[in-house]
Amino acid sequence: MQRAAASTIRRALVLALDFDQTLTTTDTLHLVASTARQKHPERLGFQWFTDKYMEDYDTFKNKWNPIITKHTEEKSVSTALLDQYLEAQRAVEEASLARLSQHAILAGTSRQEFADGGRSVQFQPDAAKVINHFLRFPECHICVVSVNWSEDFIRGALEANGVKVSNRLPIYCNNPEFDHKTGLSTNVIHPRLVAARDKTEVIAKVKNKIALQHRAEPIVVYIGDSLTDLPSLLLADAGFLVGQSDSVCKWCRLLGIEFDSPRPTEGNKVLYHLHDWSKAQHIIDQLVSQSKPKTIDKSFV
Repeated sequence: MQRAAASTIRRALVLALDFDQTLTTTDTLHLVASTARQKHPERLGFQWFTDKYMEDYDTFKNKWNPIITKHTEEKSVSTALLDQYLEAQRAVEEASLARLSQHAILAGTSRQEFADGGRSVQFQPDAAKVINHFLRFPECHICVVSVNWSEDFIRGALEANGVKVSNRLPIYCNNPEFDHKTGLSTNVIHPRLVAARDKTEVIAKVKNKIALQHRAEPIVVYIGDSLTDLPSLLLADAGFLVGQSDSVCKWCRLLGIEFDSPRPTEGNKVLYHLHDWSKAQHIIDQLVSQSKPKTIDKSFV
């Protein structure tokens, strides 16, 4: 039944996917770090970086908790406040990447070694099957949008879990700088995606590109698991939350957003709880097969 639905695609699809704990069963940043540390055991352990990150994050939360409480009491919580909150967290994430660069945590590693490190990663049940399902159709455009530290690591994980990786599946994430002569990573990590707004901007650019390509506005689906994903989940025509993030559920309550219910004032966008990747595939199949094409304005082209 699912194949029949998707075989009649009436509208282009942008399917944007977070990586850690969305596609994967666990967070993988420690595996990225350990991939590089295998050759350099003298380097600082990953726990030191985690502790420093949590110190910064606790300071951030202590500053913002009273602000959120005040808005909650005044019933003035909004998506604008969420955006301000998440953008303020950018400093925490940038400081973390700066520490990683300062201590050369990913240096001296080849792209193939990062890819090999990703091969130990386990995906959520049926996640790879769903990706491959939509990769079959030229109207479906899939991308990974992640705050992870290595494109090669993500690509290795995709391949190891059976995803047919090609240039049709771009990966947007942070990445080490590589020395052109040695082919090894330097101490520099380019901070391309560190905050929620970075994700929404990438997805907007992909959406515009696909709209121009098809001369019609595509359906946008986003799948993620954390608060950094929430703006992208809410901007998508269909957002799927993986897991039961306390912070995401809290903000949804504050914003008055109900799961699995269309939001009429926002074009009937829906935020779903993803319990089964196969069911998510069925919902997306219905969207692309039943939704009428929306031709873009000529001024947009």
